[in-house]
Amino acid sequence: MRMWSWVALSATLMVCTQARAQSAWASYGSLGIILSRGITNTDSGNMKLAAARELGRWIYSAGVSGNYASTNGISTTEDERARLGVTLTLSKRSFWFGGARYDRNRFDGFAYQESAASGMGRVLVESKWNTLSTELGAGYLRERPEALKYNAFGEVIARESEAAMGEPVVHLGAQFSHEFSSNVKVSNTMLIESGATNTMSIDDLSVQVKVHKRLSLSFGVDVTNNT
Repeated sequence: MRMWSWVALSATLMVCTQARAQSAWASYGSLGIILSRGITNTDSGNMKLAAARELGRWIYSAGVSGNYASTNGISTTEDERARLGVTLTLSKRSFWFGGARYDRNRFDGFAYQESAASGMGRVLVESKWNTLSTELGAGYLRERPEALKYNAFGEVIARESEAAMGEPVVHLGAQFSHEFSSNVKVSNTMLIESGATNTMSIDDLSVQVKVHKRLSLSFGVDVTNNT
């Protein structure tokens, strides 16, 4: 069965601090809220926080994100994510990576999903305006399926969690960015973890328009799919 977890489309403000040459730290934060009132009342919000630190050939990163939406007081989206990562530069084009992630989406058919993976990466393109890198590795995914019961208004009234299960997975990842100018940048991050019983994919596309040295306007779409 194919299930789509959520698609977020919103405008957000981001505060970015990047002073790698001085402190080796980089941080990022975004927050978006949309309120619509009329015949149908719709509320939605999303947030992202991320930080990274570079120590020699090592880069350590962490991030959290959340997404919420409701229609006429009935929740339709509620997703929280967290991730940890580490990267070791092996050469100008090659790197080793390791990471773990946790996803709690209350509307995608799983009580939770968590995984850890490691492997090798390759920088395919690195120029002033474009970057493209790929990852290939292996890991382990653990998840707890959850059946949802709805009433006539589309509200979840019961959740039945099944036994947790885990399996080895193949990890595929790609990161792409293109700068149209010094003020406009588009980026896309894709992650696929495929095992014997489920293939999970995440595609995060965003467009950033810089309005100040440390302030940008962001427009993004995030799609998660479980088979």
